[in-house]
Amino acid sequence: MIKKLVCGVVLAALGTLAQAADVAPTEWEFTWKGFSVFQEWEGSYDDPELTVTGKFAGIDADGDGILVKSEVTSLTLNRGVHDYAACPAESPTFTCGLWSFSYSAAGGLEFSAGHTSYLGVPGEDEWWTAHSTTYDTQFGVYERSYGYQWPGEEYSMAFTDYTVKTVTQISPVPEPATYAMLGAGLLLLAGTRRARLQK
Repeated sequence: MIKKLVCGVVLAALGTLAQAADVAPTEWEFTWKGFSVFQEWEGSYDDPELTVTGKFAGIDADGDGILVKSEVTSLTLNRGVHDYAACPAESPTFTCGLWSFSYSAAGGLEFSAGHTSYLGVPGEDEWWTAHSTTYDTQFGVYERSYGYQWPGEEYSMAFTDYTVKTVTQISPVPEPATYAMLGAGLLLLAGTRRARLQK
């Protein structure tokens, strides 16, 4: 009798939790290694060991095997602290954006994102300066510092024939329903053991 009661309660709880549980985003890590570097004040040189890493996450809502911009929940890179999929509202001193995104096992990772930070407000402060960074899977990384009456300086890390690009899926965090099933299973075992001891 106790066993049937415990089973009924467990199944009811599992059904409720499974319906309420949100789908957890899947996460990936990516690495770009090896660039042709250009520094305006030093010229060009190759650096096969120079590496950029990043992470992105999302939910393939339509189940087509392709993660698109509207399905991305986060995108971060090690050279910055910005989440390009969750940029704050644009302000006079900061802009940020994820302009395009696509990922599939067959098609690979394609995206364009970037940000610009200002010291002072262009048009309001006389000696304003800015620094912008763009990440593009077709080109690489491009940075530019510029300002009022200052054409600026450029720095770029361009992909080359020896650039190695990798994308690795990270196991998603278990959903709440998974933990609920584990707890329910342990509860069922405990209830069964208790019923046997009472006999």
